[in-house]
Amino acid sequence: MLKWLLMAALFPAVLLAQPARPGLRPGPALWEGAWWNSPIVQNLDLSETQRKDIRGTVREYRGHLMELREAVQRADSDLETALGENPLDQHKANEAIEHLATARGEMTRTLSQMTLRLRTILTNEQWQELQRRQAQRRAIPFRGRGAGSTPPAARQQR
Repeated sequence: MLKWLLMAALFPAVLLAQPARPGLRPGPALWEGAWWNSPIVQNLDLSETQRKDIRGTVREYRGHLMELREAVQRADSDLETALGENPLDQHKANEAIEHLATARGEMTRTLSQMTLRLRTILTNEQWQELQRRQAQRRAIPFRGRGAGSTPPAARQQR
């Protein structure tokens, strides 16, 4: 569960701020939803204290992460706009690139800090089990709502 929260929050959360691509799971980042009901968390034997501490940590970071995701989305949009201008203003495009890199870096830093905090809540055995489950989940291709389906945005790109 926490591994999912931790790992899913690290890169997929950043990726959710970008246009959907084939094979990515659409939807909100795990830190935005009720992760404790997630199948990846079931049977980890989390104590009530662990659940409380995890909820508190996620609650503490959630608002800032949402702000950072919005900043990444704005920076990505600004870059797309700058690259679409005719004639191209290289200075403006480079500024947009730097802004996007900074926003993504801050998102990654904050997610990594949250992951570190969450890791301290789990036992080593729980952490290892979450890593194993996450690896299994990543190995399964996206199936969406039906076998062989692709995310809506990916269908639009075709």
